[in-house]
Amino acid sequence: MTIKASNNVVRVDVAIIGGGIAGLWLLDRLRKKGYGALLIESERLGTGQTICSQGIIHGGAKYSLRGSVGESAKMVATMPALWRRCLHGEGEIDLRGALLAEYQYLLATRSPSSRLVAFFASKLLRSQMERVGGVGMNDYPPALHHAAFHGTAYRLDEPIVDVATVLAMLADRHRDAIVLSDGPAVPSGDGAITLRHPERPALIVRPACTIFAAGAGNTALPWAALQLRPLHMVLVRGLGLPGPLFAHFVGNSDVPRLTVTTHCDANGHLVWYLGGGLAEDGVERDRPEQIRAARRELATLLPSVDWSRTQFATFTVKRAEALQPGGVRPPGPVLCRDGRVIAAWPTKLTMAPLLAEQIEQTLGTLGVRPRLADLRLLMGWPRPEVAIYPWDREDLEWS
Repeated sequence: MTIKASNNVVRVDVAIIGGGIAGLWLLDRLRKKGYGALLIESERLGTGQTICSQGIIHGGAKYSLRGSVGESAKMVATMPALWRRCLHGEGEIDLRGALLAEYQYLLATRSPSSRLVAFFASKLLRSQMERVGGVGMNDYPPALHHAAFHGTAYRLDEPIVDVATVLAMLADRHRDAIVLSDGPAVPSGDGAITLRHPERPALIVRPACTIFAAGAGNTALPWAALQLRPLHMVLVRGLGLPGPLFAHFVGNSDVPRLTVTTHCDANGHLVWYLGGGLAEDGVERDRPEQIRAARRELATLLPSVDWSRTQFATFTVKRAEALQPGGVRPPGPVLCRDGRVIAAWPTKLTMAPLLAEQIEQTLGTLGVRPRLADLRLLMGWPRPEVAIYPWDREDLEWS
């Protein structure tokens, strides 16, 4: 059965507000199951939290550094395998071409506390961590072949994806069901959403159910309490970089001391993207202080590298999650519902597939059944582009 459009009204099973990884993955899943779904985005796809992700498909190691397997680690344990199937063209979504690196590494320094934390994590997650190294350096990450690293390395079952490529692949498959809105889309009292754009006459979207997957934009729903956990991220570029590196440097806490991923900017030059404890603690530092802190960390962890030939930049991003007691990170995806409006947060990029599965199950309990939607009224409507990576932003100030 097809839901017919009439006059200026488009009827759909599901309206998805927000075009980050959560909204796009959900759109793909629902349309494959036969639902008439429409995604509405007011900016670029992935703007904010998604495009600022480091792209790591976490498998639990990061959440087991305290010496026990918590709820977060259990929740994400199956995610790397699911994503790998997709990255090899064998999963629910074909993401071949989006793989940035096969593995993230966990690196422990000679510090007794650092080695102890890594040791306990390796014992807890034997199936997800493999110690590497030995006499030679061939098994170490490429960047460590050229830098003196005296410690222990573990290869984690955590692939890293090129986030913009993932967003583009998902969007290209459903271009007819993704529209650009002039300003945030908010349901009226009867659930209708007015779709506006300066170049087009307004349209009314009437969904059977509305899903807000807009991250911080979920604040449009007064009953959907959320929390923001900020990060002060650091970017490094220049001739001094020793090569690509994808690694968590372990300290003595349950948060990696430093998390590094490597990307290419628009000119094809390598950029190191620094998160972890440096980014979490960095919210208390201004830009110059954060750059000095990053330089100290890199000089301590990789002392043989000449960091004087590198440039640094920083920016802040706020992770939006469902409100938790004490502001702790939710262990997994969270759904909040008020009638036929649902607010959803995946918590981490890696858990977007799990969130989509949970939402589909919820639709079943609400009696929303799959029907094709007539989207002809949206032909010619403006479509959002994919967001720009932080390191390619023109307003970014490099040291």
